Amino acid sequence: MTTFPRRLKVSGAIVASSLLVATPVCRAISLNPLDFIFKAIDSTISGDIGGALSSLNSIQTTLMQDEQKVLFPLSLINQSHNYVSTIVGSYRGWMSSVFTLPVNSAQLPSSQNLERIFLSANSAQTSSLGSVYRVSFGAVPEATAAPLAHRQMADMQDALAQDALAQSMAADQASTGLLTVANQIENEAATTAPGTADMLAATARAAELQSLASQHKLLASMLREEAAQLAEVNGRQKLSVQQTQQMNTNLQGILAQK
Repeated sequence: MTTFPRRLKVSGAIVASSLLVATPVCRAISLNPLDFIFKAIDSTISGDIGGALSSLNSIQTTLMQDEQKVLFPLSLINQSHNYVSTIVGSYRGWMSSVFTLPVNSAQLPSSQNLERIFLSANSAQTSSLGSVYRVSFGAVPEATAAPLAHRQMADMQDALAQDALAQSMAADQASTGLLTVANQIENEAATTAPGTADMLAATARAAELQSLASQHKLLASMLREEAAQLAEVNGRQKLSVQQTQQMNTNLQGILAQK
């Protein structure tokens, strides 16, 4: 009975001593290879890859400096930005006051209403233009109040006048939009990078085409007005000839009765 406990104590001591010896051995076996791998990776990143990245950064810096000196001179770009900012600061406020200068001068209430509409620069108000126009200038005479030729010419003149007023309202509205685009282009030109200059130039050309289209529409409206004036003069001459012929017919009838 005494031999078994003694053997148990000896076995426990052997196991404990084995663990104490095995632990540092396991640590040496398990950790040293990982340390070696990490050190190799760190050396590769900081040495080979890091050196290549440093070379690439140096080349990129050199290319950027060459671009700023030859292709896109930074001093000239800043000079142009300052020039645009100076021009905008010098004339934009004055031009805005010119474009918003009040030109209304009607005195009577009906005339003021009409003037307020065709100076509104809002084409949506053309629907109420006709009624306000008739209040200011009167309607076409009734059939019993004037000859047909006079009524037709008056109707046509009213139509052309209202068309011209509506066209001017649309042109003012288009001009307001173009001025907004022009201000935006100027603002961007004062800070734009060299690579976006072509985009601004394309936007400016598109706005220019819009402006030319509006000018052509106004020119067509002016041509219609001139044609209407010639037609009215010619119509009055035709009416005078008809009246002269009618007077001759009446005189011949009176003479024939005598």
